[in-house]
Amino acid sequence: MNLIPHTYSTTIFAGGSVKNWDNANPKSAAVRERFQKRVSAATYLRWERARAAHNNGIENFPLLIAAVILGNMAKLDAGMMNWTFGTFLLFRAMFIAAYIEISDGRLSVFRTLVFSISVLQCLWIIFKAGNVYAR
Repeated sequence: MNLIPHTYSTTIFAGGSVKNWDNANPKSAAVRERFQKRVSAATYLRWERARAAHNNGIENFPLLIAAVILGNMAKLDAGMMNWTFGTFLLFRAMFIAAYIEISDGRLSVFRTLVFSISVLQCLWIIFKAGNVYAR
């Protein structure tokens, strides 16, 4: 799922042309500066939000993996885990869409809400696994 904002941001950056992509040094400041001059301010900000959504997914991946491993080690009910991780994926998808689409600071509270709900799904599994081990 985290490839969606990555692919989207790369598509915006390349602008449909491979000539616009510097694969030798795609994260250099000079490349970003040329890109920023080439596109509108709204497009640049949208690209930044897509990159940030991708980075957030990478940053939160360890929490997801920890929840999956701990839940399985504790032999938690598979149906409950499937439902919880399905909810996690639903709210992550909503978070990615909100991150890319919402540019208004007041509306970004929605993004924070869906992010928090997605993280709580992982924390719930970790909490349930901890209760199993505490017995």
